Amino acid sequence: MTSDKLQVLVVDDSDIVRRAIRTLLQESEQFSVHDCESADGAFEKARKVKPQVILLDMSLPGVPGTALGPQLRDEFPEAKVVLMSAQDGTVLAKLTELAGLRWSIPKSELSAELVPLLEKITSN
Repeated sequence: MTSDKLQVLVVDDSDIVRRAIRTLLQESEQFSVHDCESADGAFEKARKVKPQVILLDMSLPGVPGTALGPQLRDEFPEAKVVLMSAQDGTVLAKLTELAGLRWSIPKSELSAELVPLLEKITSN
């Protein structure tokens, strides 16, 4: 792990989504991408890699992202938690707000908007 790279943890039960995000972010030299497929895995992996950003699927089996997101934020306050979903952007934004989180991105916008979003929320 290179310390000058932004550490990003992708939490999604879909291997296809995790691989797609990894591929997208690794096109840039500024990200180091880690991933897992479950809520338990998210806590374990976050303890190891200390991510600056956690990209969290809203529909993980067993626990919704709207419940898991605040738990991750509380345990890892230095990480920015971003909810991802196939939901419409307006619906997703409202669910994000209701969960007490600040950032979200529809999965349909990942290819065009993910890198600019990560740059925006992590800039000082």
